[in-house]
Amino acid sequence: MKPNNLIRIITLIFITFFFTYCTEDKLGTRQKGMINGRILDERDQTPVVDAEVIISPSNVTLTTDFMGYFEKGELDPGEYTVSVTYPGFINESEEVLVSPDETTTVIIYLLRTGDNSFEFTDSIVPAQNQEEVLLNPVFSWELGYYPPSVTYTLEVFESGSQQAYRRLENLTDTFAVVTGLHFGTDYQWRVTAQTNNETVTGNLHDFSTLAFPENPVMYAKRVDGISQIFVTDINGSSHNQITHNNYHSWRPLLNPQNDYVGFLSTRDLNPQLYTMDINGENIIKLTNIPTGGYYNKGVGFSWLPDGERLVFSSYNRLYRINRDGSGLLIITAINPERHFREVDWSPDNDKIVALTVGVNRYDARIVLMNINGSGMEEIVSGLQGALENPGFSSDGQQILYTYDVSGFQSSEGRQLDARIFQYTRENGEITDLSQHKPAGTNDLAPRFTNNDNQIVFYNARNLAGSSRNLYIMPPETTSANQRILLVEDVEMPDW
Repeated sequence: MKPNNLIRIITLIFITFFFTYCTEDKLGTRQKGMINGRILDERDQTPVVDAEVIISPSNVTLTTDFMGYFEKGELDPGEYTVSVTYPGFINESEEVLVSPDETTTVIIYLLRTGDNSFEFTDSIVPAQNQEEVLLNPVFSWELGYYPPSVTYTLEVFESGSQQAYRRLENLTDTFAVVTGLHFGTDYQWRVTAQTNNETVTGNLHDFSTLAFPENPVMYAKRVDGISQIFVTDINGSSHNQITHNNYHSWRPLLNPQNDYVGFLSTRDLNPQLYTMDINGENIIKLTNIPTGGYYNKGVGFSWLPDGERLVFSSYNRLYRINRDGSGLLIITAINPERHFREVDWSPDNDKIVALTVGVNRYDARIVLMNINGSGMEEIVSGLQGALENPGFSSDGQQILYTYDVSGFQSSEGRQLDARIFQYTRENGEITDLSQHKPAGTNDLAPRFTNNDNQIVFYNARNLAGSSRNLYIMPPETTSANQRILLVEDVEMPDW
C-alpha cells in the first residue's frame, strides 16, 4: 500500500470517529429533561418563599424564590419525587415524570400545621331557622379557606326524612338554585365539600317556605322557551314557579278552595285539560276529547264552586267533569254553526256565563244560562269589534268582559282599543272600567280577585307580537296611577 493511500484511510477513520463522537454527545445532551414548579400556601394560594425542595433520586436540594418558584434542569428521563418542607407547614411530596428534551411543571400546595381540614363558615343562605323562603331559592355558603379543585354537593331534605328531596352534585360555585320546593313546608339543607384528599360535610340547617298566598294570582310565563306556571299575590311581592316541565302549561285557574289548579297543557301534543295541586304535583289528565272550537285553543273551562268539578267547552257543547277525570257529562249543546269559546260558573251556583262565536270570529255573543243549560239568554251581542273574556265576580252579580270599542275587524283578530266592561245582572247596566288605559293598548282577560276589591288583567300594545303585562287595579279606577304592574311578559294569564 502506498503511503499516501494509508494516510487517506487513517484520516477518513479519524473524521468518522470525530463526527460520530460529537453526534452522540450532542444527542446525549438533547436527552435531558427539566423540572420547574411552584410552591403555594393551600389556604390562600400565596407563594411559599425559601421552601426546601428535594428532587430524588438525584438528591438535588433547591429553595424557592420570592414568588415560590424553583427549577432544575439536566435531569435524566425517568420518575422523580419532589419533596417540600417549610417550617409551620406539613411536608408534601409529589411524583413527577421527566421526559426527554421536555420541561415538566408541578404545583404543590402546602397545608399549614393545624389546618388538617377546611371548615364551613356561618355565612349561609337560607340562614338557620329562616322563614318564608321562596319555592325556588338561591342557596349559598362559604368556606374558611378554599382548597384547590374543591367541588360541592348540596342536599335538601323535607324535615323528618332521611332521603334528599333535592340533590345537586359536582358544583364548583358556592351557590346554587334549587327548584320545586313546596309551600308552607319545613326543610333542612347541608353542603358537602370534596377535594382529592378530603371530604367535609357541613351542619344541617333548618328553614321553612312561605305559605300559599291568601290572595293568589296565577299566570304563565316562558322559561327557557317553555311556558311554565307561576303564582304571586295581589301585591306582586314574590313570584314562585310551580311547574318545571319540559312541555307547555298555560291558563292556570285556581279552584275556590285554593288547593287545586286547572290548566291546559300540550303534554300529549294536543291541548287538553289537567289538574294539579298548588305545588305543581299530582298532575291528572282530565280530558281525551277536543277542548277547542272556533278560535278556541282549549281556554273555555272553569271551576264549579265546590272545587271538585270543572265545566269546559268542546265545539258546540258544554261538559262537566270531576277533577280526577271521572263523571263526564254533557250540560248543553247549541247550534253546530256556533261554538262555545269561554265559560264561567257562578259562585252562587245558579248561572253559567259563556261566550259563543260563529265562523266569523267577530260574530260573538255573551250568553247567560241556568247550570243545567236551560234558560239561555243573550246579554251582550250585536257588536262590531272583538268581544271576549266573560267572568263572574265572587258574589256572582257582576260579569266582566272585554270589547274592542274601535269596531276594528281583521282576519288575524287584531284589536285596537279593547276595554274592560262590567255588566250588572240586576239592572243590565254596563260600565267602562278602562277609562285610564294608555292609548294604543288593549286591556284583556280581566278577573275579579277573591274579595272583588281588585281586578287582575293584562295590557298589551295593539301591535302583533307585543308583550302582555299583568296589571291589577280597583274596579272604580280614578287615575292611571292605580293601574299597578305585577309582572311583565306573561302568557294567557288567569287567576
